[in-house]
Amino acid sequence: MSMELSLAEKQYLTEVLEELKQYRISSKERKNIKQQLLEHIQESRDNGIDSINDLGDTTTFIKDFLEIKGIDLHSEIKQMRKSRSGISFVIGFCTFIIAYLACQLILSMFLTDSFNPQKTIPTFDYNIVYQVSDVAWWNLFLILISISTSSLISILAIKIFGGNR
Repeated sequence: MSMELSLAEKQYLTEVLEELKQYRISSKERKNIKQQLLEHIQESRDNGIDSINDLGDTTTFIKDFLEIKGIDLHSEIKQMRKSRSGISFVIGFCTFIIAYLACQLILSMFLTDSFNPQKTIPTFDYNIVYQVSDVAWWNLFLILISISTSSLISILAIKIFGGNR
């Protein structure tokens, strides 16, 4: 069935299909719905009825469709949030580790003598994770700066990449 859709009809059809895709409705089912909507639009035109007003708004259409199919809307939303929270945790954790190591490396390169070839201390054992300086209070201060910076960067990464889209 090839027919010209108005801008409002195209927008309505696109919104419905995108919303159904978010609720993980199969592509086969979405094609059936698209076909049914196109048939309804054609019948409405034949009878002189405004198809968009007849169908109602997209949220009501989606809600009715999900109820007919026996899909609980609230459990779907909770499931979508759970999957996003897992992704957010992974993004935050990986970002924190990378940012912490980068901060420690940068701070130890510029604010300590750890990489100075002229100053070697035989008892000092450099470790990028927890010992970047031979002075205990300075080492603790640099670690706190790295943890704070990494936490802020992780929170920003979660908000940007793992947040509600």
